[in-house]
Amino acid sequence: MTNKRKTISTAILALLTLAIASPLSSMPASVSAETITPASLRTEGNWTYIQNDQVTIVFPAGGKKPMFLWWYTNDPDNINVVKFKGLIEYVSYDEPYFLWRCQAEAWRIRERIEANYYTPRRHMLENQLRLRAVQKLWEIGNATGLHAPYLPFNGAKWRLDGPVNVTRGEVQYLSFNFTLVDVPWARPGFQFAENNIILRCRFYYTPATEDVYGKYSYSVAAGELKIDIVINHWEWNIDKLEPVLDELRELGFRIPEAKAGLALWVNLASINMTKLEVAEAEAESASDIDSIETASMAQNMYVEGNKVSVAQNNTSKMDETPLQNRLRERFRIRFEKGNATFAGFFKFVPQAIVTDGTVYNTTDVTASYISAGAHIRLFIGYPYFGNYTLEHDPSLGLEEVAPWLPMNMLLIMLGGTIAIAVAVAAIKLRKKPVNIVNVH
Repeated sequence: MTNKRKTISTAILALLTLAIASPLSSMPASVSAETITPASLRTEGNWTYIQNDQVTIVFPAGGKKPMFLWWYTNDPDNINVVKFKGLIEYVSYDEPYFLWRCQAEAWRIRERIEANYYTPRRHMLENQLRLRAVQKLWEIGNATGLHAPYLPFNGAKWRLDGPVNVTRGEVQYLSFNFTLVDVPWARPGFQFAENNIILRCRFYYTPATEDVYGKYSYSVAAGELKIDIVINHWEWNIDKLEPVLDELRELGFRIPEAKAGLALWVNLASINMTKLEVAEAEAESASDIDSIETASMAQNMYVEGNKVSVAQNNTSKMDETPLQNRLRERFRIRFEKGNATFAGFFKFVPQAIVTDGTVYNTTDVTASYISAGAHIRLFIGYPYFGNYTLEHDPSLGLEEVAPWLPMNMLLIMLGGTIAIAVAVAAIKLRKKPVNIVNVH
């Protein structure tokens, strides 16, 4: 009986180990946890290459637009793409995260206010007051002097500073910046963005810990490209409507103050080397086109660990889906690995910094996404930050990932193992013989 109990205990321990180890085995490991060799730099045609024996990262030569392609150097047939499309101002009366239907243009703002804070039955005021309310809603819907909600990055001119190698103590990285320096007059009202939108980039040769003004910190692996998004002094459409909104509040509309946000629109796609010529053409173009997305071959991506099909274009069919961070260090989207050695990832901190240059405060970051046909549209949402400066911290890189096992399978395995363990323990307490095949 003693040997039988030992055998049963061993079997239970093995099952528990399998159930616990299975989800752990799917946890990602960096492409390199140790120091990697410094990258070589070269420009060929429309691309600037950052390359060593592990990672290759390319972006349009001269920093023409903020777009990155990267892959494991020995596996060029699996290319990950991140394209920073632009910034979209939106109102967040419906949800705190970005929804396409909530862009901050005049008629949409009126539509969202009417949907959330006004009904004729609720506002059966005296006729004169009701007429004033209707008039103020009309003023919002027909307001002039507002800029378009969307500022596309492709149509703007960017300046590239660097790249240059930097050593700080034991930490080494390659540093370069993209700065938006000119918005064409074909985009009226956005000239305030000139020299006020910056992407500060650091490609790390060594592991590092990023300390963000003493407010929070996170780890960065060697081979990871860290990007700081800096937005200075955004001019908000919602601010220009504030006098009219105040009058509506006086009439009984419970409209919250500054219920708006700014979304960074990022497209995530996958191509192979045969499609690189498509990317080459887009790197040369200054128009707001999506040729890389059209050439993308992605079928699935992993959003916060969940497998999501991106084959269909759902952008005209449904609202965006919010990301749920689940208290992790960073939001994460991973590209499908397939037969590749490493999988690409794009991740970002769930907080951002808002500062006047002397005082630094944190604000929560939201995110939403939608399948757009072989790629994902990702919208990183920053709550209203007034006339201050916002800084945020996304990054991209490669990681080794074990074969994917569905979460429901893991839960079934874990639940079954626990049930066996409990049943065996209960029977043991009653000092009855154990039948592990048929426990009742």
